[in-house]
Amino acid sequence: MSEPRSVKELLELGERVLGDSSARFEDHDDLYEARQLLASALRITDDEAEHLPETLEPTLRQRERYLSYIARRAGGEPQPFILGRIEFYGLDLKVRPGAFVPRPSSELTVDSAVKKLKGRRNPVVLDVCTGAGPIALAIADEIPGADVWGTDIQAEGLDQGRENARRLGIHNVSFRRGDMYGALPSRLKGTVDVITAHVPYVPSAELDDLPSEVKDYEPVFTLTDHSDDGLGLMWHAIEGAPELLKPGGWLLLEMSDDLAGKVKKMCRAVGLGDFNVATDDDGLSIVVEARLPASRRAAR
Repeated sequence: MSEPRSVKELLELGERVLGDSSARFEDHDDLYEARQLLASALRITDDEAEHLPETLEPTLRQRERYLSYIARRAGGEPQPFILGRIEFYGLDLKVRPGAFVPRPSSELTVDSAVKKLKGRRNPVVLDVCTGAGPIALAIADEIPGADVWGTDIQAEGLDQGRENARRLGIHNVSFRRGDMYGALPSRLKGTVDVITAHVPYVPSAELDDLPSEVKDYEPVFTLTDHSDDGLGLMWHAIEGAPELLKPGGWLLLEMSDDLAGKVKKMCRAVGLGDFNVATDDDGLSIVVEARLPASRRAAR
């Protein structure tokens, strides 16, 4: 087989190699990722790459750069690390290793939060386990009047969040280092309209079953709390939420769909109710929504 030279041949090869990779989740769009990597190799935008003539032959250096990107991605390296960026909820975020990789599936959490905040004047929003802050940044950008806070125990991710906030001109978000709610000023107690959380929930025994793109590149503390069921940090997020939320405020928890029943029980145990489960078309994750009652009636 001759060496691929044209755009069409390069994309076909990239799609095939990525599709054969066992180091990635199976739900990726292989052709889309290959086209993104080709755009990066050619130093053009994704939109420009979509309109390249199929017969165009990039230079040898460009082809070699593209093939190296394909090899790295097939080996499990996250796409955003290769590109140095990811588009999240319309924001072009710069990313680098050292924090949990922002994922498009978390846009569902942003959607859910924006709906809950509709009509609330100058709302207060908290995103715990914020990592590099994609959820906090997206909510702050979408609702300029909101006072948004993101907390995490790791400085690297928070630094990335602050850098993106400055670069994008998002001034209504603050990032604090600390253990979830412990990083916040006491004045926020009872004032928060929405808490969002994508906390680690993988049981320690299941870490080795994850594909290389997760277990070899994500900091382990962003994946698990090392408990048998993986729900220790989930309980921490739920247990502390009522003290922060204002009456009628919402806790939004992103997770895999098999955890919904357990998480609802945990929420009910601390007085949260009015449950809903939000899903998207991809079905990659869900968001369990639970509200602090406006009055102290029993949670439903």
